[in-house]
Amino acid sequence: MDSQQRQSHYHLRPDETGSTVNDFGSRGMAYSRSGGVDNPFDDQVSASHAGNPTQRSMLFGNAQLPPGGFGNEKEAQMDALAMKENKTGPAGGTGGEGNVDKGEHEHIEDLETTTSRRLWVFTTWALTWWIPSPLLSLCGRMKRPDVRMAWREKVAICVMIVFMWFFLLFIIIGLGLILCPKEYVWTLDDVSGRATEKSSYVALRGTVYDVTDFMKQKHGTSAYTSTMDLILQSFSGNDINASFPIPVRVACPQFVTAKDDPNYLYFYPVQGASEVDPDQANMFQHTMNRDPTSKKLQDPNFFAKYALPTLQKFKKGGVVWKFDWINSMYKDQSKYWRVINKEVFNLQPYFDASKGGLNVNKKYNILDSRLEEIMDQNGFGTADVTKDWDGISWDAATRESNYNCMKNLFYVGDVDDRQSVRCLFTNYMLLAFACVLMLVVLVKFLTALQFGNKKRPVPPSKFVVCQVPCYTEDDESLIKTINSLTALEYQDNNKLIFLICD
Repeated sequence: MDSQQRQSHYHLRPDETGSTVNDFGSRGMAYSRSGGVDNPFDDQVSASHAGNPTQRSMLFGNAQLPPGGFGNEKEAQMDALAMKENKTGPAGGTGGEGNVDKGEHEHIEDLETTTSRRLWVFTTWALTWWIPSPLLSLCGRMKRPDVRMAWREKVAICVMIVFMWFFLLFIIIGLGLILCPKEYVWTLDDVSGRATEKSSYVALRGTVYDVTDFMKQKHGTSAYTSTMDLILQSFSGNDINASFPIPVRVACPQFVTAKDDPNYLYFYPVQGASEVDPDQANMFQHTMNRDPTSKKLQDPNFFAKYALPTLQKFKKGGVVWKFDWINSMYKDQSKYWRVINKEVFNLQPYFDASKGGLNVNKKYNILDSRLEEIMDQNGFGTADVTKDWDGISWDAATRESNYNCMKNLFYVGDVDDRQSVRCLFTNYMLLAFACVLMLVVLVKFLTALQFGNKKRPVPPSKFVVCQVPCYTEDDESLIKTINSLTALEYQDNNKLIFLICD
């Protein structure tokens, strides 16, 4: 480059002791180029060191003087300065080497500790207390406390990141399981889809059973032998409550005694006990008078003693009903489907019998009259009568007797709350987070759009320092780097290129 157009000046900053070192404890060389304008650094050097060749030579340290520089200094002065630079401080270093004590040229300044700094130090120690400082000094070679503190701060940040990962995993996975635990429940639509030879399910009194293997085994009575084809045709995929009627005396012993029904002949109609017509489905009804030769069927408690223990081995889960469907049965079809504490009861057989012509002396009106009143409200309110149930003033024994009777005879499952706000809360929250992220991306995209020509920014007038650390680079690499820095679009009189020779 033409030396007449640009002049090169090399400057080194002396510190308080006169040594030509930079803030990193290494010898430094400042390089600035100016073209056709006066450089303020030249004036500073000329004013501070004019007429003093010793001070001027100290500006260069051990660096070779450039052509056209201060080439008239004596060799003795340069050697004296080199010897001075090579001296080590009383602590054995220049102060810039990591885990050594400070050198004599370091400047220590005490600053007031802010509240935020105290909080951060407390947090750091709270997260890294389990790492003893002697271990860091011995194994980590961290002799200085500030180095150990810096290492602890990095570990604390990593620990905080791990905690945030676990927190996000808890929000995505764990919170949903806490708010809405996993339930093994089935709707009748789910059950109806399992009516094949390879997968056959039935619903019975609020419970779903997998009878795929059971129906392949030989069972039944001598007069009525069950086959797989018969079960697939009449039972599979259906609600089979009507096939297992329970004597009222067995289900409600507090209301029907041996005097009232000595032969266990009181049954509520099976036609309303299931969504499937048992006569049209040709369902076998497990009652005493169906096969007098069967000892098991002659037992009044056949369902609890024989049927339920056998089916319990094949249990898959509970039956659930959507409340909108239950309420529609009550409101639109005038059916006696009711909900108490999320338990679903089908009282249609009860009211069919109690309002029928065979209800002599009200023998089928076994429930408390107050309970009958809230169950038969002629379409008032909703199918959920929990508040009315809780509002009945009766003693605990009467309440328990009525509840057990309904549970044994008319319970068909629970309300399906898998689509409730409680169960869908985490899904809504994740959706909200996704919407926020999409909104941020959209806003950033819109702000990045440019409608028209981009105006060229005005060159800044602030002072700029460009640091160039030099380690093993050759001359050609340094020249390219320096030339690229001199070409930056900053004003030359506000630009300083600082070369660090380490």
